[in-house]
Amino acid sequence: MPWRHRRWCPAPPGARSARRLVALGLACALVVPAVAIARSSDPAAQPRAPLLIAPSLNELNRVIARAERYLDGLYKPLGAVGAVQSEYYGLPIRVFFPHYDRWVLAGQTRSEQCRPGDCPSLTRITRLESAYATETYDLTFASPATTDALRLRVRCDWNAGPGRYRVTVTAVEMRDRGLGRAEVWLDDTRVGSFSPRAAGAPYPAYTLSFPNTDVSHLRSFRFTVRHATQQAWLYAQAKRDKARAEALARFMVNAGFQPGLDLRVTLFGQGRQYPPDLSYRHELLMDAYLDCRLKPPATPLAYPYRSKACLLDARPYLWAARQDTFLPTLEAIQALHRDGSPARSYANSSGFLPGRTTTASATADRLELAFDRLGFGVPRCNPLGCDRERASGLRTFAFGALETLLGYKHGEVGRRAYADTAARLAVSIQVEDDAVVRHGARDTAYRPALRGGFYSYWNRQLRFQRPDGVVQAAVDRLGMPSEYTGLVPSDSETTFDGYAFLLLYRCVKYAAGCQPLWRSYGLVPGEPDQRSS
Repeated sequence: MPWRHRRWCPAPPGARSARRLVALGLACALVVPAVAIARSSDPAAQPRAPLLIAPSLNELNRVIARAERYLDGLYKPLGAVGAVQSEYYGLPIRVFFPHYDRWVLAGQTRSEQCRPGDCPSLTRITRLESAYATETYDLTFASPATTDALRLRVRCDWNAGPGRYRVTVTAVEMRDRGLGRAEVWLDDTRVGSFSPRAAGAPYPAYTLSFPNTDVSHLRSFRFTVRHATQQAWLYAQAKRDKARAEALARFMVNAGFQPGLDLRVTLFGQGRQYPPDLSYRHELLMDAYLDCRLKPPATPLAYPYRSKACLLDARPYLWAARQDTFLPTLEAIQALHRDGSPARSYANSSGFLPGRTTTASATADRLELAFDRLGFGVPRCNPLGCDRERASGLRTFAFGALETLLGYKHGEVGRRAYADTAARLAVSIQVEDDAVVRHGARDTAYRPALRGGFYSYWNRQLRFQRPDGVVQAAVDRLGMPSEYTGLVPSDSETTFDGYAFLLLYRCVKYAAGCQPLWRSYGLVPGEPDQRSS
């Protein structure tokens, strides 16, 4: 059969040593959820993706503005050391123990140098209730003397009154009697203090109330440089926010990172000086995974998340990622960015295309096949197959950017329908102004902080569906302890990617909102190319 009809993710050879099987399982656990795997059914028999109506310019403007509000709320200034981008909205409760002169943040580990799967926790979180507009949790904090020194109960009422949400905190138990007192904060806002009580004496309850547009108090303590802070720097540049870009750059440079040396740089129209395979580089002189080598500092307001991709120095992750849909797409976009021709050959770094070289057009052909097989986006794949239950936001948005460039900039007209469909999907899976998240089979939830975020995964009904199953449980065990166990349908990483894609799409399709950064792509209003009106 023609090469473009071969299987997207080749199955492993039948005979493997036990060691190679273990390595394969570990790598797959880092990349894929436990789902039904796409086997060798004939792709030609699979239904093609529905071609959806392209979003209008007004729709795009609304969606992009909504995404900006989501992303702006997760920007976290850290004073003189600079700033980072928080990973998601959650329940950032931290405690200060004056007796020990120590801060303890929810989800924090005993050492920021810990390895994935071996991160002893200073806190525990237990979900007691999660309903349409309310959540209740128990959080336990360790002191230097006692592992369960303080237990708090936190209730969030997301619809406490017209346009407001409320967070209520009380102490359940203080087991370290030498504490004296414990001061409790919600991110940057003081909640109150608790002191030991006589047996049976109640603790006070403290309540904070905020307008539901004021969600910056819900920024997670966790940040990453590769997934979010680098993108926040690219975003600040795109918006010409010099002060924010400088604060983010200051933090990264002081921690040893180079602003802009990031595998997402091509999505923001920058990085033409880097090779196409930047997203696979983990080398001394060019490293897109510096967070696996460097240890950004923790502060009383934030601490770095240790990525599961860094297990065994990222080698299993990068091996498995070569069979996935994400990094090959970024490589194709970067090749277009550098060479300007969809037919220009470049070295093939991925494991799913035959031969030693490939082109951006050939990569797009394979991605279209993966899109058609699933029917509602681009799935996450691994050496055993592809997810058949859910589409991935990161992969669908990168695919949309590639099809946009090929279809509207480089004249491959047949690609335009895919670009339009990906844009329509992005619009459809954003949390709208009503702040209602549709997830699972029937569940919905009202979460005002999540307005503007794009779902990280969605099912055929375009509802958020988190990866689950045995393999995903193994992946979760490799991570750090939970900071928050509530609904997290989106995050900075996914929303930055969706935002960058829609900026590009709006520019090339409607010649609107073209940033100076996009000039390197030749995307300037009034330019004589193949834009649609």
